[in-house]
Amino acid sequence: MRLADFYREHFRICDEALLGEILKVSRVRTLAAGEILCKQGQVPMQLYLLIQGVIRGFLLNINGKDITDCIVFQAGDAAMPDGEFFQPASINIEALEESQIVCINIGEVCRLMEIYPELIQVRQQMLIMSAQRHRDLKIVAYQYSASQRYQWFLKNYPGLIDRIHHKYIASLLNMTPVTLSRVRRELKEHVMV
Repeated sequence: MRLADFYREHFRICDEALLGEILKVSRVRTLAAGEILCKQGQVPMQLYLLIQGVIRGFLLNINGKDITDCIVFQAGDAAMPDGEFFQPASINIEALEESQIVCINIGEVCRLMEIYPELIQVRQQMLIMSAQRHRDLKIVAYQYSASQRYQWFLKNYPGLIDRIHHKYIASLLNMTPVTLSRVRRELKEHVMV
């Protein structure tokens, strides 16, 4: 997909002048599986938008245990640690498979938002969607049974069960890998009956 088409399709940018400005400051980057895009505590200087692949946000708890906070897999989604620009990252950002992203300098994003106010609306929509996903995940993690959490994951993250390591899925769903394995086995047995 051409970058211009990416912006038209995922952000509904129709203004050709704006599109031209965005294309001038956009750079496509390929990440290797396991590559850290942003480390917790660093101030990101780029806005990252997913073209293809799978990226997760994670942090370490007080005991050093790796906790998956979010997984980004849909083209057009931001792969950012936080909603605010120019603040230290609250989580790490890592590619779980080879991924392609668009990088735009945050200073350029701010400059373009001043010139093209419609970009402010695009950013607000992205922030709202991110907040909704995090809220939904929190509700699922604390109010659903392990089996319900897994089924929710299958519905909301189609195909990812076969693409990424299950320990990240278990962590995202607030369960151990052993519990995830048990739930998967029980569901397979139930389907076979």
